[in-house]
Amino acid sequence: NPGETVTSVAYDTPIPGFKTKNTINLRLWAAKPDREFDLQAFNTGDYVQAILSKQRAETLSSVLYPDDRTYEGKELRLKQQHFFVSSTVQDVVRRYKERHDGWDEFPDKVSFQMNDTHPTLLGTIIRAKHRRLLLHS
Repeated sequence: NPGETVTSVAYDTPIPGFKTKNTINLRLWAAKPDREFDLQAFNTGDYVQAILSKQRAETLSSVLYPDDRTYEGKELRLKQQHFFVSSTVQDVVRRYKERHDGWDEFPDKVSFQMNDTHPTLLGTIIRAKHRRLLLHS
């Protein structure tokens, strides 16, 4: 739904290295609604609507790679891509700003890996812009 907002909740899992003292952090995301419960809808007797936003938000991160042969499946995959990419980029920028005063070191301190196996939203946007430039050139 347009204008629908969700909250990204980070879940960190330490991943110890094999035969080493190093441990890295795997950050996973869960989508939660901005409001847990719509009391106004509940009080007017619309009990389903009262919990619908909670269910819609949690659907984003409950099952990865839904079947995308239907319009709804395609829409959910696109929303998932946006949610996970947006959550990660916002988190990276937030943590960078906590430790640095300016943006000069950003390219040296931050990098993103874009997997070919599973498409990312950023790659989709870049390809779309490139196609648009080719079409309008």
